Amino acid sequence: MKKCEWATPNRMLFESGHKTFDRKVDLISTGNVWGSVQTSGYVRAYSETECNGFTSKPGHLRDFDLKGFMGMPSHVRRYVLSVSQDKSVIVYKFFHCVGNRKTVHGWVVTSTNPEYRLLNSFVTGPTWKSESVISEAIKYITEGN
Repeated sequence: MKKCEWATPNRMLFESGHKTFDRKVDLISTGNVWGSVQTSGYVRAYSETECNGFTSKPGHLRDFDLKGFMGMPSHVRRYVLSVSQDKSVIVYKFFHCVGNRKTVHGWVVTSTNPEYRLLNSFVTGPTWKSESVISEAIKYITEGN
């Protein structure tokens, strides 16, 4: 996993080649994150039914976790559903905003701690620069890449 270096006390150094995205990065990190360029969170397995002393039907907790990912493309959702039958995963969405306009560059799915293994990535951005954003972000959230 690539170590974070700080450009300023509040911004990590991030060099994907997409200048607008790179300037907006505050921090790219694993797990549950609500940042200026990243929304990510754990998605529980379909088979996980226990939470806070209550038992839910299979899939209920996973569906609840996925509600936090507005605008997830259907092909990404299908993939997440297929890999999270018996194990939890972490889903990442990378984007940047300019004014009221949000540009989503893509999605990444990894295994959970301690492996943080890349399971799949999806470049959904409007330009070829989105590929470089996702490729560089993967280095900060996965082991062995």
